[in-house]
Amino acid sequence: MGLEFGHNLGLRRALRGLPLSPLVPGYGRLVARQRALGLRHIGDALVERGRVLGVLDGVFEEGGARRRQHIGADRLRQLGGARGGAYGPLLAQLEAVQLQDPAALRRILLYQLIELLQAHPQGADPATAVALGVCPQEAGPLVRVAAAHLRLDAEQRRAMEELADAWADGKVRRAAGLAALLPAGGGGDALLRRRLAEIAERVKEADDALDAAREAEKAGDARAAEDCMLRAARLASDCPRALLGLVRLHRAGGGAGVGAGPAAGGEKPGPAAVYDEGARPREVLTVLPAPEAVTVALSPAPPAADVANGRRVVRLTRVPGGPTGITEITDLSPAGGWVDPSPPFGQEVRYAALPLRDGRIDGPPVVSDVLLVAPDVSGLRSTTGRGRIEATWTEPSGALGVRAQLVGPAGPVGGAEVRTGALTATGLGVGAYVLRVRCRYRSPDGAVIESAGAEHPVSVDPWPTPVDRLDATAVHGAVRFSWSGGDDADVRLVAWPAGPPEPGAELTDDPARPWPAPLPWAAGSGGGLVPPPGSVTRVSALAVLGPRAVAGPGLVVECPPAVAGARVERVGGGRARVTFDWPAEAGEVAATVEQDGASTVHRVVARSTYVREGLYVDVAPSAFSVTLSAAPRTPDAVVVPPPGGAVRVPADIAVSYRIVPGARRALRRGPSLLRVTLSCPGEVPADLPEFVLVARSGNGRDPVRPRTPTDGTTLLRVGGSTLSPGSPVELPVPSGLRPPYALRGFLLGEGAADVRLDEPSPTTLVVR
Repeated sequence: MGLEFGHNLGLRRALRGLPLSPLVPGYGRLVARQRALGLRHIGDALVERGRVLGVLDGVFEEGGARRRQHIGADRLRQLGGARGGAYGPLLAQLEAVQLQDPAALRRILLYQLIELLQAHPQGADPATAVALGVCPQEAGPLVRVAAAHLRLDAEQRRAMEELADAWADGKVRRAAGLAALLPAGGGGDALLRRRLAEIAERVKEADDALDAAREAEKAGDARAAEDCMLRAARLASDCPRALLGLVRLHRAGGGAGVGAGPAAGGEKPGPAAVYDEGARPREVLTVLPAPEAVTVALSPAPPAADVANGRRVVRLTRVPGGPTGITEITDLSPAGGWVDPSPPFGQEVRYAALPLRDGRIDGPPVVSDVLLVAPDVSGLRSTTGRGRIEATWTEPSGALGVRAQLVGPAGPVGGAEVRTGALTATGLGVGAYVLRVRCRYRSPDGAVIESAGAEHPVSVDPWPTPVDRLDATAVHGAVRFSWSGGDDADVRLVAWPAGPPEPGAELTDDPARPWPAPLPWAAGSGGGLVPPPGSVTRVSALAVLGPRAVAGPGLVVECPPAVAGARVERVGGGRARVTFDWPAEAGEVAATVEQDGASTVHRVVARSTYVREGLYVDVAPSAFSVTLSAAPRTPDAVVVPPPGGAVRVPADIAVSYRIVPGARRALRRGPSLLRVTLSCPGEVPADLPEFVLVARSGNGRDPVRPRTPTDGTTLLRVGGSTLSPGSPVELPVPSGLRPPYALRGFLLGEGAADVRLDEPSPTTLVVR
């Protein structure tokens, strides 16, 4: 067996030299799968660990018990089943390649090995080939021929790898362009040389068909011209002259066209056959522009399989002063038809759908009308408020901007603020308006064109005037509210269950978030409202007009909890002691004293201080009242004392009496006098009690004082009406009792509890 390249070894069509091109359709997809697996070349997927590759006269796996095994379609199928997983797609593609061409697997492997060796700094060393997995016996010949092999630059290598795809797709013009980048004569690669010759022959046939079409068109034979154009398009599916000629001739009423027999891959088309245009119903190609795409649809709609495989759709873009642009449209619409995802904004386009047979054009196209790609905005919507319209939209990505115009009952409205995707107009009157938005685009010649425009009707409804100020004043256990604004509205005082909206917020009657009911507080004196004791309420003003309302300002009203069990007593020295039951959850309690027409908070006491020291307030002798309430917990709140809780303490009215001994006359003392004095700050009450002087005799040396007004003998009575401040009443004490006896005064009547009796020393009230 020979061990040099050039020996006539291996299978029929096996290479006698090194390939310059893999010449395999789908090679780019194969390389992407190979690199995703981290493989250096496809051979890394073909042998098990510890084995090497033989590439001299085929692709073999060497090593192990069987020593040498040919890698063909059967072995690739076994490897796919054994490895599976991520290797499955790559091995399945290699199997398909091997079944189509038994020499293709070796071409691919040698192409990749030569590329790796030529790029390696030690590519001329057989050890480098061994490191790449080549068996040592073949490593030397491989590196020698690789060193002498033609080296390709990046552009030539790209052309080598894409040539097979262009040929298989019938893109002869592209294949010819790639061939022009390659070495003349195929660089010693016989298969490549034959393929280049086929490409050149196909190009010549297509050019001849185009020349014949041009001559027929000059002669006025439109049918023959269309037949020749169709043949040129089948020979070179990417020929722009043939495609544009078909569109031009069919639009001009060229009549029937021609089809051709099956021709797959890069094989030469068969003989032309007459295409009967009347054999199928007349079709119409419609275009539906959208903001970012254009939908193309045939009517009547073809079967789903015909959409995907039986039609070729292209976009023809008119370029002033330049060649017409041709773009393939391959995206399918879910609703049927095709989608052009990136139409050229600001340009005129047509779409053409060409029938296919076996991937080749099989008849004249169906052509759409001219479409100026100038889509309108999408999602145009609006909201309204008090004399205000706010609109939003989405502009197409290719638009330069928009021109928005608002037209009202009196004509166009000026002063609207237009920004990207939005418009705001304020100060509007009530009535119906129309918003028109046109997109602007740049055409190829530099001019600015506009879309047809989108219109949106909108109505400005009447809204209430909002409340701009809200005040509250605590009066006699109630709170009195006042406000300004809301002149044409039903102003409601409400408490929102969640946080209140911002003042000026516009609200509509929404069942999902209904407006709260007015405050359910009871009416108090002077037109005020009485908040519940212990409540802290955020009160907001709401101006309502029909189904619309505007939120107003708010304030906090706090009614601290009432204090129970309050008791107040004067303790002398201008002070009074206050006792009460400490309210639950209160941190502090405030005591407010009302006296002589003035209110003063004398003390705010914490619980610990109250328990330790009690609560005392300074008071004057006049009547006063003490109101106790828990101290407010909310800063800047309007505080309304709870109803009740006030303890009324009458003025400090005192009646004092004294026994004035009589004057001495000779050896005897005259009769004693009772002097009763009234001390009263302010006006004298009309219901002063009656003063009585009671005497009680005793059996022993020390008489017992009377305990009650009936515990003894009543000596004197002084009516309350006879008492007045600064005018003591003096009466002689009767002398009919036998000494010793004790005297004592008492106050009788309804007002006795409110008058303090100032008694003298008991010793001065004993008569002996």
